[in-house]
Parts: sequence; structure tokens; C-alpha cells
Amino acid sequence: MIFLKKSERKYGVRRRVILASVALVAQASSQALAEPATEQGAKAIRDEIARYLGPKVFEKGIVTVKPNGESYDLTYDVSSSKLGLPADGAQFSFGPFTASLIPQGDGKYAFEQNSPALDMVYKSGKAGPQSELVQRLKNCTGKGVYDPKAEQFTEQAMRCESAALTMRSPLEDIDATVGKIDFTITGKTGEAGTTDLNVTGDLLDLVETVTVKDPANPAPPMVLRADRVHETFVANGSSGAQFMQALAYFAARKVGDNGKAAQEQARAKLKAVLPLWKTLSAQIRYDNMTVGTPKGIIRIATVDTNLASNGLVKTGNVGLNLAMSGLALPDGMLPDWAKSLVPEKATLDFNLTGLDLETIAGKMIEVGTDTKPAQPDALKAALMPLLLAGQPKLAFGQSLTAPAFDVKGQGETSLLPAQQGKATVSASNLDEIAAALGKAGASDPGPQRAAMGIAFLKGLAKTGPDGRLTWDIDFDSLARKVTVNGQSFGPGAQK
Repeated sequence: MIFLKKSERKYGVRRRVILASVALVAQASSQALAEPATEQGAKAIRDEIARYLGPKVFEKGIVTVKPNGESYDLTYDVSSSKLGLPADGAQFSFGPFTASLIPQGDGKYAFEQNSPALDMVYKSGKAGPQSELVQRLKNCTGKGVYDPKAEQFTEQAMRCESAALTMRSPLEDIDATVGKIDFTITGKTGEAGTTDLNVTGDLLDLVETVTVKDPANPAPPMVLRADRVHETFVANGSSGAQFMQALAYFAARKVGDNGKAAQEQARAKLKAVLPLWKTLSAQIRYDNMTVGTPKGIIRIATVDTNLASNGLVKTGNVGLNLAMSGLALPDGMLPDWAKSLVPEKATLDFNLTGLDLETIAGKMIEVGTDTKPAQPDALKAALMPLLLAGQPKLAFGQSLTAPAFDVKGQGETSLLPAQQGKATVSASNLDEIAAALGKAGASDPGPQRAAMGIAFLKGLAKTGPDGRLTWDIDFDSLARKVTVNGQSFGPGAQK
């Protein structure tokens, strides 16, 4: 037992009283802040959402906001029937998705979500080829911050236990499952009502089965697996407010209001959404991918896809990069002589420039009307002069790395009205390729023809200062001619 002096005991009692008082004040404050949700508070949230989506989304039950204890239940339940679309047309539905909103006192709300199941369904219309897509997310939970003034979740973290997807079409069937899903979304309002959006997440244990429907060439289903799919999506300067205002306009528009003034106003609303975003980038990475084949399992360590775009502007450009590494084929798929020729790494780069996407998008908006959508021929006639005027060009690059050799190439070509451009290709160790082909033996015509092709390419090549064989190529589809290191080939070369 510890004995305290009288003064020490008195101080200890006073300290406990002070701490208890602080705790009572904190408890009272939290109770005062956690006021019950009211219908007036729900109406305030509905009014903010109606500024963007219009009041009809509430009248049709697409969006609901209801008080629930000390929070508000915000529910999205979208379907083609609620939108009043034709019963014989395409049918789709999403939801219901419910988030519990907790007031934060600054016009924003903390939110929590718990959905045992979240479904998205699409079925094609009765006319034309029949297709459908069904996706179900199971046991999803989430939390973050919701800003009704901007009609966006400024912070959101979402996790799902699993997901399943099925797609049916005349060409193929796809069945896919995913293990855990983990996504984080952040959004903020930028200049002039634009929005910056960042999405990153992981899909674990992907299994996808693809069955191609080709009676003339029947083949067993192909099964693709990946330990992880990592996705990143970034859109800066996106036209969030303008897009929501356009939605509100069309949601509030009266059915049959297709007069000239209404059409002009509709076009103005759509054009106000341009350029959609200032910059956009998306990356998808597959880790430890396998592809099942009748010959065995093909393994790829990583597959990366990167997309970048600067939006629908006068100097539009779109870039795409594909990269693969760690390719391993199953034993027995190839003969021994061919194993050293299989690329272990490969990259492809494309960059499309010279597109006046702003004018093209505007023309597409102008050509059609609500009562008479633009027909393919009308669109082609309207857009072709714009494409020709912009003189779009495609820059490209590629690399292949195999145990026996490597190849690198880059170039640029026009696209319209013809493909005219230049490319430079270089390669190492063509002698090793020829030697590998020689091991196939004289009885196999395939490797023999390949060896003859290698010999022909070596005869055209120049040797660079680094010892690599190089080919400078000029091509012109209009002139039907290809020139390699000064030697011309093709019908146009005979003229």
C-alpha cells in the first residue's frame, strides 16, 4: 500500500474532479452536435442535388434522401424504366446504392456505406443482335466525404469482398470473377467549376473465361488469370459542373419540346461541357498473368497499359503505351530451336496528334437533333473534311527483346487521305536468328522460308556505328511504294 500525504490526496481528488468535468462537457458537446436528422435537412440536400440533376430524379425515385436517426440516407437507384425509356429499347439498371450522410457543419457530410450487393445490368433492345451484361459487387463498404454543392464524393474509400461479371453476345461469352476490390477516390473543385478527380485501386485474384463463338473454327474457352490488377485514373480540369448542369437541363426538359429554340439551347448545353477535361491519364497493370491454352499455360510477369489524352481541344492528342515483360511459354509449345526467338519483353507506343477534337465534337452535336439523330453517312460527310484539314499523324515506336536478338523501331505516318511516312528499324544478332532457324533442319519449309527472309533483310541493311543493322524506311500507300535504304519495292516502284 502506498501512503500519501493529506495535501497529495487532496490534489488527487481535485484532479479527478476536473477530469470528470472535462469528460462531461465533451459528452454534452458531442450530444449537442449529434442532433437528429430532420426532413428540413433532407430537403436541403435534395435542393442542392436538384441544382444539377433537376427535381425529376426525386419524382421518379432515381435519387432519394431520407432522415435516419442522426444521419441521412442518400440512395441512387437508376433504371431505364424510371428514366422513361422505351420498353423495347436497351434496358439497364444500377443500384440501389445507399450512403449514410452525417452532417459536418461546413456544408459537407461524412458518409458511410454498407451494401450486401450492388448490381449493374444491361440488356440490348429487342431489335438487332442480342447481348447482355450483368455485374454484381458483394459486401461493399465505404466511407469518405460528400459535398452536395459540387455533387461529388470529395473523398471515398471503397472495399468489396468480391465481384462477378457475365457478358453474353453473338460473338463471345465472358465470365469473370474478382476477389477483393479496394478503391480510393479523391475529388476537388478547381477553376471555373472544373473538377480534379483521382481514382486508384486494386482487383485481386482475377479469373476471366472467354468463349469465342465461331462455328467455322471451334476452340476451347480461354482462361486468363492475374494475381492483381492495379488501376489508376486521373482527370484534371474535368467539366464536372457543366456536365451536371447539362444533365439537369435534359432531366427538366419537357417531352416533345423539340422546337428550334429548344434544339439550340440543347446544343449550347452540350458544347458547354467541352473540352470534358484538360488532361486525362489511365494506367492498368496486370501482375503475374497466366493464359490457359490447349498446349499449356502461358505466363507473363507484368502487362502495363497507359493512356493519356488532353481532352476535346483544337490540338487534341491521344497517347497509348503497351508493355509486357517476363513472357514464358509452356514446355512443348515450341520446338527447341525456336525458344530463343520468343520475345521476353515487348513495348508498343502510339501517339495520335493533329486532331481538332473541339471542332469535331461540336460538329457531331450540330449534325443530329433529338427527333432525328445523326445518321452514319451524314456524320461521315460532316467529319471527313475536318479530319483532312487537321492532317492527323500517328507517331509509333516498338521494341522486342528475346534471348537471341532485339529489335527497335520508331517512325511517324499521316493517316488521311493516305498513309505516308518514315520509320527507322534496327536489330542485333540476326546471325543468331539464322543459326536458330538452321537448327530446324532442311525438312521443315517454315524455318527455311524464315531463314531466306532473314538473309534478304541482312542484304538490305546498313551497319550503324554501334554494330546494329539498320533500315531506313519510307512508305506511301497512295503511290503503292516502300523504299528501304534507297531500294524501292511495290507496284509503285515499277513506274
